[in-house]
Amino acid sequence: MHMKFLFMLLGTLSLNVPSYELNQDNLFDYLDSKKYLAANFIQITEIDFKERIITGSIKANRSGKFKIEYQEPLKEIISSDGKYLYRLDSELEQLDIIPHEDDFLNTPISILTLEMRDLKKLFLIDSCQTQQEETICTILPRGEDSFLEKLFLIFEQNSLTSIKYMDSFDQTVNLKLNDINWFPFDDSEITLSIPEGIDVVYH
Repeated sequence: MHMKFLFMLLGTLSLNVPSYELNQDNLFDYLDSKKYLAANFIQITEIDFKERIITGSIKANRSGKFKIEYQEPLKEIISSDGKYLYRLDSELEQLDIIPHEDDFLNTPISILTLEMRDLKKLFLIDSCQTQQEETICTILPRGEDSFLEKLFLIFEQNSLTSIKYMDSFDQTVNLKLNDINWFPFDDSEITLSIPEGIDVVYH
């Protein structure tokens, strides 16, 4: 459950979309065309009428690998090599290593890291509605035990500006990405470097 909470990360993607209008039939194809992502983000979490704001950066690709660096107010790095999750807490000087579990796949990070055949098994597109220059696509989990309730991809002026979702913890999370780069990068850029003297905890 702790790691589920950590991976509620996804947020605004400023993606350039094709000239045609995104809809239920072509949204997955569009996402499939995005194999790599590098961006900065602002994550806004709302719960019990309170907001928590966290900034950071993310790199991800569709081989299941990613690296997320929280900068303010947290100082944490969360990464995955496709088999294990790694959480490095600089203040605690501790590295947690956790095997991937099936329930991890039902998290927002999957939108950026899963191959499309796997993504379609886990999620379905409920609707895409356009009003003026904004398109909101609603994505639902297929599994009844998913901690995600709903996930929204929000496009404005032909760019995906937000990924917003509600979860079973009664939280609403909105991540906004900026400085986005969709060009390929080497796996070394998302490989976690372990500092000397860190306590390593296997789960």
